[in-house]
Amino acid sequence: MADAKGFGVKSTANRTTNQARNRQTWEGMPQLDLETRSQLWQAGLLDLKLPIGFKPRSLTQDEKYWLDRAAAVEYIPPEQQGQQAIFYTSPPPAFDLSEADWYLRPNDYWNAAPIQLSEMVIKFPAQLFQRSASGQPPAFYPDRTPEYTLEQEAIMRSIFRETVRLGWSLPQYKWFVMHHLQKTTAQVTYSEAVQLLTNLQQIENESD
Repeated sequence: MADAKGFGVKSTANRTTNQARNRQTWEGMPQLDLETRSQLWQAGLLDLKLPIGFKPRSLTQDEKYWLDRAAAVEYIPPEQQGQQAIFYTSPPPAFDLSEADWYLRPNDYWNAAPIQLSEMVIKFPAQLFQRSASGQPPAFYPDRTPEYTLEQEAIMRSIFRETVRLGWSLPQYKWFVMHHLQKTTAQVTYSEAVQLLTNLQQIENESD
């Protein structure tokens, strides 16, 4: 009986250890091969659930402010002050729960693999997300102010034709401008537009 009792204690300890280990993993991980799961994650379609008792870390004030500014100028979806654009996840191949953090979900406003929010806050500071002169979210063209010339109109129309050939949406083009100029489309000058057109033409030539 003593041996049986000892065996029972050991079994209970192992069961407790296994339960603790299970709580350290995502719930509902789909039973798919790693490549498929990774592809789903890259597309932002692998919504993993935290174990019971676990909560995502709180967003910092800088992150909340960044989301609000980026959403206000429609560089990310505007729902919930931009917080609809993020999800709590960890990257493949390990999907390690201890590495979980907030990521921007890829969509028409981003067109890329999930990107860690904390990295975006540093890479594209919130003050870059400026509205147009009329106070509206930036569109394809800068505001047609009295200083807006026919030359600038012509170059912007050329840029529009290039994005159509590339099959880009407006959000894709807006993020292209942000990447290259560190500003929204509302602040593009004539000389910068010439630069953008050259870059777009190079992309098209490389894709031919």
